[in-house]
Amino acid sequence: MTTGLDRPARVLADAFYERLDKATYASSPSTAGPWGPDMQHAGPPSALLAMQMLNDFPREGFHPARMTFELLGKIPVAELTLQTSVVHSTNRTDLLSGTLLHDDKAVALARMWRYRSTPQTLARARRAGTGSPALAFDDAVPPVEPLVFAYDNSVTPPAPLAVTGHTDGYVSAVEWRFAEERPFATYGPGKAWVRSRIPLVLGEPDTPFGRLMVMADSCWSVGRRVEMPKHLAINTEITVHCHRLPEGEWLLLDSTTVTSPGGAAVSHATMGDRADECAYVLQSMLVA
Repeated sequence: MTTGLDRPARVLADAFYERLDKATYASSPSTAGPWGPDMQHAGPPSALLAMQMLNDFPREGFHPARMTFELLGKIPVAELTLQTSVVHSTNRTDLLSGTLLHDDKAVALARMWRYRSTPQTLARARRAGTGSPALAFDDAVPPVEPLVFAYDNSVTPPAPLAVTGHTDGYVSAVEWRFAEERPFATYGPGKAWVRSRIPLVLGEPDTPFGRLMVMADSCWSVGRRVEMPKHLAINTEITVHCHRLPEGEWLLLDSTTVTSPGGAAVSHATMGDRADECAYVLQSMLVA
């Protein structure tokens, strides 16, 4: 763990990744998650694998409807190789598969269902009361600075604790705007507007589905309900169901977590843009 207070200004990488060849990428320090500088946050690598699957097997008129990204262990901040394939294909559906490798060892797997896009004549439908994002975007809400993950609640007002996790990687590469005070340290449902400060791959344009995947793994961070460090909590997968591609850079995460003693925990979120909701996220959580 590193000290998060009174540190010099952070230096962002130019991108999360740099392409070395068709299927090999160098990882930048900005991919590192809060666990430390050598372990990637799952957002960037899940987006990278999604991009690779869609680029390797383009199909006009098809929509990425569901992607599951399975973490097999630590994804190092290092050179990564991607392998993709088509598992199943019809005139209306595709099932794509991807593997993320480091030193010839698989560190993550993914599967994506891609469907022929729905007809433009299909009537629009939403859950009752969710016709637009639950938190309206407000340019007046400042970005979260400094980035603090833990507070001492025994004093008034609560004081930031010096040990806060690794904030120089992914956490700093994302701009966070919360409605509530003391974000990240507040246990319970949370809502945040987020956008990446850097592109996924150096010199290559970001895609709407890629932007969605970069942010989806932050579902658990925005809506924490497991007391840390009393418990270890970490997700082993991310599943995103996307019914509409987002527009623009800013994305809403409206998140919460449910827990059951003797069972497991599940984090889930609704994601949206400035216009409307667009996707749902589920994360299975290991709690110890």
